[in-house]
Amino acid sequence: MNKQLFYKNKSLVSRISCLVSIIVVLVLLFTKTLFFRIDLTEEGRYSLSKAAKSLVVDMYEPLTVKIYLDGDLDANMLRLRRAVEDMIRELNVYSSKQLMVETYNPNSATTDEERYAEYAMLEERGLRGMSVTVRERGGKMSEQVIFPWVEVCGSRDTMAVCLMQPSAQKSGEAAVNSAIADLEYLFVDAIRILNRKEVRKVAFIEGHGELAEEYTYDASDALSRYFQVDRGVIGTDASVLDGYDAIIIAKPMEQYSEGDKFIIDQYIMRGGRVLWLLDGAQMSNDMLSEGGTTPLIELDVNLNDMLFRYGVRLTPTIVEDMQCAYMPVNVARPDEEPRFEPIPWFYMPLLQGSPYHPITKTLQAVKADFASGIEIVGDTAGVRKEVLLITSNASHVHVAPTEINVMQAINVEPKEYFTTQYVPIAVAMEGEFESIYKHRMAPVGIKTEKIIDKSQQTRMVVVADGDIIRNEIEQHREGLMLVPLGYDRVTRQMHSNRDFIVNTMLYLTDDEGVMQLRNRRVDLRLLNRAVVESQRDLWMWVNTLLPMVLLAMFGGVFFWLRKRKNTL
Repeated sequence: MNKQLFYKNKSLVSRISCLVSIIVVLVLLFTKTLFFRIDLTEEGRYSLSKAAKSLVVDMYEPLTVKIYLDGDLDANMLRLRRAVEDMIRELNVYSSKQLMVETYNPNSATTDEERYAEYAMLEERGLRGMSVTVRERGGKMSEQVIFPWVEVCGSRDTMAVCLMQPSAQKSGEAAVNSAIADLEYLFVDAIRILNRKEVRKVAFIEGHGELAEEYTYDASDALSRYFQVDRGVIGTDASVLDGYDAIIIAKPMEQYSEGDKFIIDQYIMRGGRVLWLLDGAQMSNDMLSEGGTTPLIELDVNLNDMLFRYGVRLTPTIVEDMQCAYMPVNVARPDEEPRFEPIPWFYMPLLQGSPYHPITKTLQAVKADFASGIEIVGDTAGVRKEVLLITSNASHVHVAPTEINVMQAINVEPKEYFTTQYVPIAVAMEGEFESIYKHRMAPVGIKTEKIIDKSQQTRMVVVADGDIIRNEIEQHREGLMLVPLGYDRVTRQMHSNRDFIVNTMLYLTDDEGVMQLRNRRVDLRLLNRAVVESQRDLWMWVNTLLPMVLLAMFGGVFFWLRKRKNTL
């Protein structure tokens, strides 16, 4: 009886083994054609967005990704490097063309001369190094230069992608975590540019005293990476702007005609996007820098009624802020030789960006110059409004008409003078806008078939400072020299003006939802150091003894089963 039972069990085991083998083979075969994964993280850390998937599916040529973050990296940089590799693998799962990976170690040179030559070569290509502190064995600290960059290379162009922007607010694990959260956007944005079949068009509007081409050169150069950038006057054809994805109105000083307003309004009604860069008041910067006084007067370019209908109001003000840039000011007496010293220039506030909007999420301070305030007005149903840029909690507002003296803010008690907080300077609006020409006739001389009363779903950004986009031009012996947009000549710092303009235009023209990837969140889930230290010994013994106990239990069960089998 025992013998028959033994052979019956043996036959059953053989059948089960055969079935398991068949299942394993089938699984191996199907995994080559079927792909699925489960992301159990709360924020979907390891899942691509729909926008990213749809973009890489339509890739028409393979791309090469050159990774420069390589070598002897510390734990944080190593985590960023692994996240880059994971992102590339994830993109390759869905891409129609593969992303091929090449690695390059800038610190592989054997001598300092060779290493510095490599650094210089990378710097010339725009790949700036970053100095990090590394803890070596034995607790010794040392400085190391790393290059947190990748280059995405196609057949026509190469895109340099900075993986980690320096930030005064973030450092260490927090900075790396923020960089990892932005990886999907950075890669998708580079792929979108390199694989674009049609170049989108944007235009600067001229004819109303707007900033001349040389004063928007740096912004135009940055935008040319993504768009075809044109300039021109409006004319009389109501459809003249229809070929442009967005337009820029940069610091007009003369009034807009009703015809020009009508064409811009109807362009918006047809889904056009606009970046408004306007001043609410004007004053003389030269007189102030010489330590004098100047009148402050309202600047009306006949656009206020349009903006009010869309949902914002430009105030006739100038804002001072304690959080500001510096400017050389003549502090000499009238009978003395000119003597310039850098002083806090309260009329040049360093604006804070919203951490919740894709335009400003990753930006540092944006430098303004004689900025006005902006107010959200009306209950415009169907229009979402978000403040993008604000002043600090120590601001002062001058309302036109008035007279301003540069020494006033310097000689007063700051707590009594800077009493205004968080003045809005820029607002983003998205939705369906109502035309200012609703129930009105088209201006005389304008060629149009009909007047559209309500817009399609569209976007606009209104900034109460025309100088945010303005780069300086300096006169040198060698000739004129362009000062980069956002550059502070006193502190030699680069502010985020250029990135703000580029991000704004990308947001305005973003029909694929790629910019929303910048709102992706990757949370740090750090252990409580105090709890870890107090329970260190406990968990050390658990990690040591538990495997041994489990191994002994497994051995005991195995020995018992074998002994039972032999007794049958």
